[in-house]
Amino acid sequence: MLIPILMDFVRMIELILAGIMAGILGALAGLGGGVVLTPVLTLFLGIPIIYATGSSLVSTISTSAGSASVYVRKRLANDRIGISLVTATTTGAIIGSLTANYVYTHHLTWIIYVIFGLILVTSIIPTVQRSTSELPPLRDPDWTTRIFRLYGVYYDPAFKTWYKYWGVRWWLGWLLMLFAGFISGLLGIGSGALKVLAMDWGMNLPMKVSTTTSNFMIGVTAATSGPLYWFFGYISPFIATCTAIGVLLGSRIGTRILMHVTNRQIRWVFVAILSYLGFRMILRGLGREGILPITSLERTVIATVFATVIIASLYFAFEKRYEETVDYTIQLYRAQPENPGRVENLFINITSNLLKYGVFISIALLVLGIIMLFIHNGGMGISLSKIVDPSGHVDTSKITIMAVVTGVMRLDGLSLMLFGLMVLIAIPVAMVSLNLVRFVLEKDKLYTAMALITLINLLIAIFVLPMIILH
Repeated sequence: MLIPILMDFVRMIELILAGIMAGILGALAGLGGGVVLTPVLTLFLGIPIIYATGSSLVSTISTSAGSASVYVRKRLANDRIGISLVTATTTGAIIGSLTANYVYTHHLTWIIYVIFGLILVTSIIPTVQRSTSELPPLRDPDWTTRIFRLYGVYYDPAFKTWYKYWGVRWWLGWLLMLFAGFISGLLGIGSGALKVLAMDWGMNLPMKVSTTTSNFMIGVTAATSGPLYWFFGYISPFIATCTAIGVLLGSRIGTRILMHVTNRQIRWVFVAILSYLGFRMILRGLGREGILPITSLERTVIATVFATVIIASLYFAFEKRYEETVDYTIQLYRAQPENPGRVENLFINITSNLLKYGVFISIALLVLGIIMLFIHNGGMGISLSKIVDPSGHVDTSKITIMAVVTGVMRLDGLSLMLFGLMVLIAIPVAMVSLNLVRFVLEKDKLYTAMALITLINLLIAIFVLPMIILH
């Protein structure tokens, strides 16, 4: 009896550690954690991708909320730009989630692996191309800069300097975000890699602004796909709970590291992660289909060699170019501090506190749920061994909200975990609602409409689509 419980405890520690690593890297590179967590869960912990993607999608909200609470308060994340672009990511996430359900029900999971890997590898190119300067190349504001007010000022602790910036080509960023949202729903990730690219390359924003705003947006995108994955039964409560706890811890560490590193250093961390995981996922997908029948160890070695060669070559080529080039961007973007308006400042503080305390309430419920789960050796009539099973013996599609609430009143471990995950999903919805109120008070018709569109997309994903599919 004791040995199985110890094995379940070890599994829990493994999942939490995987979450911590994903949280650190996700917060640093604006990835949300899912893009790191899904490969780690599938490649190293042997969890089926159908449950790895669903669980990492929900735990990604933990990264987003944990990181964004700091970034919003310090005004590194541009919440206005974020709200304008999540209109695209939430729309794409709905389409991607429905597509994922088709892929899984038709046993085409190898396609998910290959697409995932290709997305990661191709994301390297535009990122490296911009590594020769600390800040983006100077571009004149365009019509979208003026209409969407894509301006901002932020303080960079790494250089102890205030910088001004402005975005361009909002339409290109929006289209890339639509694709990012689709990939998020399809692959069960926050698609932070594509969000960062959309802002860094597509809209010419500084890397730190791109990564921090990406973290702000990731939670909203994941909260759109999360309820659909829950309804389809693709979320393992135990895996999602452990990784969410780990990801939050990791994201808190990552946000503090980010404050003291440069944009260029972040880019190379970003590229190194994407290259290894990208190659590894492609090889795993081809191996599942029998196209490339090699062992797991061989896949690891090949992916490591490929990634090392590519990173070394790119780093040598672009760092040499950087050393031979005088970087004028820092001087060009220097600015004086700016204070936000009264309403904006009020809602910055409210939003930051919502993210901070909301995620801690959720994590407290998740931790309590795990404790009660081990004390009672299960929950909701399901044994601990089945709940911990990586193949997912808990079908969330058959669990009603009333059953969860009733279980919480009895301090049932599984019910507490599920309720904690529900609170986690509700945080981005509350954040969008807060921004809607803010824009109404500011009499900003354009952004009021955008916040409303995003909120409608979230409500459709949470309440409308499950009812349609059910019938």
